[in-house]
Amino acid sequence: MTRGHNPEGMTLETAVAEFVAERDGNYASNLEYCLKKWVEWCQKRDCKTVNDVSTLTMRNYASYLKRRSDAEEGIAATTARTYYNYVSALLSWAVEVEQLAENPAEKRRAKKPLPKATTNSGDQQFWSPEQRRAITEYVDERAREAIAVDGTDAFEAVRNRALVAMLAYSGVRGAEVLADARDDRRNGLRWGDVDLENGVITVLGKNQKREPTPIPDQVVTPLERLETLLGSPADNWPVFPSRHPPSLYAAIDDTDHDKPDGNSWGYILETGIEPPSISTSGTRTLLKRLSDEADVPGLEDDDYLTLHGARRGVGEKLYRERGAVAAQRTLRHADPKTTSQMYSHIEASEMAEDNTEVFDGE
Repeated sequence: MTRGHNPEGMTLETAVAEFVAERDGNYASNLEYCLKKWVEWCQKRDCKTVNDVSTLTMRNYASYLKRRSDAEEGIAATTARTYYNYVSALLSWAVEVEQLAENPAEKRRAKKPLPKATTNSGDQQFWSPEQRRAITEYVDERAREAIAVDGTDAFEAVRNRALVAMLAYSGVRGAEVLADARDDRRNGLRWGDVDLENGVITVLGKNQKREPTPIPDQVVTPLERLETLLGSPADNWPVFPSRHPPSLYAAIDDTDHDKPDGNSWGYILETGIEPPSISTSGTRTLLKRLSDEADVPGLEDDDYLTLHGARRGVGEKLYRERGAVAAQRTLRHADPKTTSQMYSHIEASEMAEDNTEVFDGE
């Protein structure tokens, strides 16, 4: 492609399109999604061309990522730094094609606000077997009690049991099965994407592609009971509906139905209106409550079992019991190095044990 001289500079949309076109595979998909989000962020700040991107622009972007990382329902520090690095790669490319004199993202003062990423994999939370057992046994007991007392009205407890099982045993990312307010495409797992007979769900992966994901029997059974309670829900129904009244009334308002005077959830079931999915934020609130009620061991006073801690816990168990390949395949890491880095503390511990045996005979 021949690029004519543009005194105002190449537009950000054009830069992203040309940069991504030179890349392949999952990396290109991730780049395109993240860079388009960055372009939207820039345009709100009247930054429209590569020439408009200054060191201050990138410092402000780093601060924005830091705030997202610090937020209760925010992104991981490593994810924040990955997003920044994607933008920096784009700007380095702009330098290569002579659209920029230098890369402002590489200036020290631009990168300074970025959150510090945890380098020790053992310092990151993962659900231990004891913690996983405590919370799954608790929600299972609550579901059984609710069914005994309320029968078909025991929806919330049965949903919570299925949701916790999904997080505890499948290794999915929270945003793959829950609604994410930051991404309209992530509106929660749907029953049409669930194959209980074969133990497979289909999710929108991190690579922005739909991926089949295995779910073990520890997840299938609670989902079967939830499906039965809902009475074979429509394929477009979310697997984990929200019971948040304002959200339910908003869903009702989007239809031609009259607004109910009382039980919004009962009205949803009666009319077949599609409810919203519980969100990642709502699930974090739920996990805080359940962690406290279940008296989960190994948590400090204000700690709780996190969404991503569930995923790491699945990988941790598989890595120890079945090896790196099993963990990588279940977690769907495109690069084996990602899995190795995530569980490097296990490798170090195993090496320490081996080395101890070597020297024990001296």
